[in-house]
Amino acid sequence: MRCELTIDLGAIRTNVTRLAALAGPAAYAAVIKANAYGHGLVPVARALENSVAAFCVYRADEAVALRDAGVATPILVLGPLERDELAAAHDAGAAIALWNRGAFLHDARRLATRSGTPVRVHVKIDTGVTRLGLDAANAADAIAAYLDDEAFAVGGAFTHLAAAEELESAYTLAQLERFSDALAPLAGRLAERGVVRHAAASAAAMLFPNSRLDMIRAGIATYGIWPSRETRHAAAHAIELEPALAWTTDVVVVRDVEAGRPVGYGCTYETTRPSRIGVLPIGYAEGLPRALSGAGEALVGGRRVPFVGRLCMNMSFVDLTDVPDARTGSRVTLVGRDGNERIDANDLAEAAGTIGYEILARLPSEMRRHYVEGGRARSTASIASARSSVPS
Repeated sequence: MRCELTIDLGAIRTNVTRLAALAGPAAYAAVIKANAYGHGLVPVARALENSVAAFCVYRADEAVALRDAGVATPILVLGPLERDELAAAHDAGAAIALWNRGAFLHDARRLATRSGTPVRVHVKIDTGVTRLGLDAANAADAIAAYLDDEAFAVGGAFTHLAAAEELESAYTLAQLERFSDALAPLAGRLAERGVVRHAAASAAAMLFPNSRLDMIRAGIATYGIWPSRETRHAAAHAIELEPALAWTTDVVVVRDVEAGRPVGYGCTYETTRPSRIGVLPIGYAEGLPRALSGAGEALVGGRRVPFVGRLCMNMSFVDLTDVPDARTGSRVTLVGRDGNERIDANDLAEAAGTIGYEILARLPSEMRRHYVEGGRARSTASIASARSSVPS
């Protein structure tokens, strides 16, 4: 595949250092689910294992892959588990999210007896996302029961905030108040047991100091991408983020096309002048949103060039007419910097009508990742090896 991702692990560490300094003394949990937001699960974990207090993943097999790679940092599995996944998470020494009263009681007791160690858990409380979590009004009783049950080791209590990145301060503050009220009856016991409270993801950690509590869970900002334009406008004075990922391909062929000729499926685009059309070996199967058809730009020779015509499954088109030096083999930057121009994941996402999170999370597993340290080459790997056999 003539397509590559370059990930600067030094930039990721820089982002962690800066956000940790802003959010301190709260501990830093790096969210590395979705293959570390497309950056590579195991390489990112290895780069950060001496810099963060914990890793957050979504699935049990991600926790297993980290342990198989020798990563010893504490892990929290955020997503719901099937009963047959509980043992794998427990054997990996990962904490699981408990969000349903009475969940896993029988299996947890059996696991605790078999292994001689309690099942590590963080109890989740729903304060307004209406997704997973104990009802805030009844959470204290459920948590008290888990604290009293020797089958469980309660290491944390947490919630998710619904609208911090949209700067919905009234709703965010109301969620934080519900969370505090839910834990208040157990405050002494939780403190005595060292139970970690956490609510803030990237946006809240930057914008709402009272959300930081004992630990933050930073995902998108770890990789140098702002959670939203609103967050960037509100917090850019306090912290600078370094995008860690560049996504490049090259031109397969340049076609000289007369005016009035259609380009691509459906004949949705027709040249309005004699044009030089570059064909790229990348389409929606490689993670490039089809919604970029006739929208959005790439960089070639330090200049912005528009996507034209419909994106294909494995190919796409850009208009190179205004880049006279472009030719077969010229580098095309989809995300990253070329000369004085830069396109980040949010720019690409906005043109496609989505968000930067989706652009990164949908980068395909077979795409080659090339790892650098502050611009210096470190290693190259397909994501299959980077993920240490985690299935997609």
